[in-house]
Amino acid sequence: MRSTNIGGARASSLVLRTSDFEIPRDQSLVSIPIGQLYAFLFLFTRASGIFIFTPFLGNFLVPVSVRILLSLSIGYLLSLASALPQMPAEMSLASLTLGLAGELAVGMVIGFAAHCVFAGLQYAGQLLGFQIGLSFVNTVDPQTSNRSTTLSIYMNFLGMMLFLGFNGHHWFIEAIGKSLTALPPFSIRFTGSFIAHMTVLVGKIFVIGFQIAAPLLAILLLTDVVLGIIGRSAPQVHIMIIGLPLKVLVGMTGMGLMLYFLPTAMRGYSGQIFREMLVFLQLMRA
Repeated sequence: MRSTNIGGARASSLVLRTSDFEIPRDQSLVSIPIGQLYAFLFLFTRASGIFIFTPFLGNFLVPVSVRILLSLSIGYLLSLASALPQMPAEMSLASLTLGLAGELAVGMVIGFAAHCVFAGLQYAGQLLGFQIGLSFVNTVDPQTSNRSTTLSIYMNFLGMMLFLGFNGHHWFIEAIGKSLTALPPFSIRFTGSFIAHMTVLVGKIFVIGFQIAAPLLAILLLTDVVLGIIGRSAPQVHIMIIGLPLKVLVGMTGMGLMLYFLPTAMRGYSGQIFREMLVFLQLMRA
């Protein structure tokens, strides 16, 4: 503040200096420990690994920005709901890269376990489509952009609807939360037991598919036997003409009856895969 005389009148002017608004260098506005940033980065990477194999969020139709936003949201919510893992304040680039790769592998294992159920449903659709006679018609799967049978795509979307109906997608978040205690960062090892159980999990794709399609396959096989007997006993009957429409009618009727039992089977298979997913997390720990 200084004063001057202008025409006998006293005027005062205010002089502002930038030094009056300078913040001391020893004070910071936001203080976030580097260990918490590392912990959140690891949570984000573990959550993002799920969206690589998740059936309804891992396909290319979902934009990458949406998947990144979901991963950030899950990582942030988990950081609030559970205690963050203890992370070192200083970390080399090599150890950080290996740690993030391990977290990504954990998320991929969780997503792949859920993918096995839907792969089993698609396999059941392939078997039924071949036996009914609908495998001649192929269409483009909107999730993978690959050509597949209509029944395979139908079973996939039906299983997705059932999975979302009984809140199966909540199991992913629960699995990530439990993995924080069962499998902390920098404790991931791919042991021989893990590889063996992963092989068994891949084999269950065919088990799930065959168990779902087995009742209707038995009915269609019985239909083929009856048509064969009719063809041998009455050669004048054109089996090739009446056989295909009859098998389509039997197959569609069986598919309608299968809808009554499929929700219970889908819930049972999903719960079994979820329990085995927790076993995988235990086997991955050093």
